[in-house]
Amino acid sequence: MNHSNHRLTQLIGSRICHDLISPIGAISNGLELIQMQSVAADTPEMALISESLNNASARVRFYRIAFGMASDGQQVGIGEISAILSGLRHGGRIAFHWQAGEGCARVELRMVFLALMCLEAMLPHGGEVAIKKQDGRWHLRGAGQKIVTNAAIWPAPSGDENIGAHQVQFALLPAALNASGRSLDLRHDDGAIELVF
Repeated sequence: MNHSNHRLTQLIGSRICHDLISPIGAISNGLELIQMQSVAADTPEMALISESLNNASARVRFYRIAFGMASDGQQVGIGEISAILSGLRHGGRIAFHWQAGEGCARVELRMVFLALMCLEAMLPHGGEVAIKKQDGRWHLRGAGQKIVTNAAIWPAPSGDENIGAHQVQFALLPAALNASGRSLDLRHDDGAIELVF
């Protein structure tokens, strides 16, 4: 994918997420009003709707960073990162543990979020992922009952046209790392896998 196409793809990602986050926020506000005025606020059905809505909001904000535009110098604070990862945890099968201190540059967070998507695919039965930064390199370590590490899930650099939507992160992560002058190390031991870049 050439530079202009890559930028266009990021702009499309930003636009889609921008257009979705507003109605999700409006639905969330409406749900809060219903919960304040209704005796049905504490029912399992309302809890399910609320949890699903929170997960959808977190997922759209996650995608906005993973697939959207990021300018040099743009930062994401620890509060926003924690809120996104917490929202994903409540609606998903993987618990994310941010252990990288404060916030970070959005261009770096994009790589981290793409790597988290890769780990989600490599932990099909769920698990836990710890996110750290040491000596300028990111370390994302995932542990779970089953780990998929076969090379088939990583598309060849020239084979982007053959990947499915469920694999797009495996093509975008190497491209993002290459653009930032980083390389990926994949480390695997008994019961855990680590992506380092």
